[in-house]
Amino acid sequence: MRDVRQRYSHVKDYVKVTLIEANEILSSFDVGLPVRDEPPLQVRSEPGASVVKEVKPTEIVLSDGSHVPIGVDEWLRVPSVDDVFALGDCAGFLEQTGRAVLPALAQVAEREGKYLAQVLGRIAAQDGGKAHCAVKANLGEPFEYKHIGSMASVGRYKALVDLRENKDAKGVSMAGFVSWLMWRSAYLTGW
Repeated sequence: MRDVRQRYSHVKDYVKVTLIEANEILSSFDVGLPVRDEPPLQVRSEPGASVVKEVKPTEIVLSDGSHVPIGVDEWLRVPSVDDVFALGDCAGFLEQTGRAVLPALAQVAEREGKYLAQVLGRIAAQDGGKAHCAVKANLGEPFEYKHIGSMASVGRYKALVDLRENKDAKGVSMAGFVSWLMWRSAYLTGW
């Protein structure tokens, strides 16, 4: 309402942002990690705020009765709206695509951003700048994500480290002070 609205005042009347919290802040980590149950973050909703009532394949139904369209295809394109792409937490694959749901991590959004830059470059080279041009364009290969692990500081010199490829894979999954040292080292070196 403040910074973005002031900086992008020329488009503020054309943009709508909907933030929907599902209370799964640390959902990508192993449920067996002891610190996971005590996150220092507390999610608060404003009194009377709508909450998620139901999640359907193409929409979220809120408690106030409103419907929010959702979903992306393998090219991070929003199928129900021409020329609209998504990245970040809102662009996790749906189960019905047959692909794994992407974790809500910065590394996912960073890779999606690089991928979308390439896709938009292809669109521009083919017939960019015209309405509905992405529908007809060759977008190239679908987005592929390879997970390299997750780390999160949970306060008081404790962290979660999960270096498995997915929740069902074997590998390093730990919590505590040593995990915090690993997290801090990765954070400071830009790993």
